[in-house]
Amino acid sequence: MRMTFGRLGFLLTAAALAAVLAGCEAPPKDRPLTSEVPAPPSFAPPPESCQAPEVRFALGMQATRPLLEEMRQRAGAKTARTVPATAPADPAQDATRLNAQVDPTGRILGAYCG
Repeated sequence: MRMTFGRLGFLLTAAALAAVLAGCEAPPKDRPLTSEVPAPPSFAPPPESCQAPEVRFALGMQATRPLLEEMRQRAGAKTARTVPATAPADPAQDATRLNAQVDPTGRILGAYCG
């Protein structure tokens, strides 16, 4: 008994051979080594957060609208306000708000977010 493939057998064999050869592509070329190393990733505060330590420069200064605005910008806060240093904490906390604590004469004693 003799096996003959015929035309269909030839096409199947050619297709199988093409599939095998397709897997034998040349490996990608290696990139040359350089001394340039990318900077490691760093952690940054979320853009919608308030960073009270950034406004230490204003401690002891007289609270004014321009100073409060500069403090808000440096802290990355959406809003800023002055509160008496003796006032209890506001129950409505807002993580994007800067609170500047002032004494009765208007001098800034501290700052916190919330």
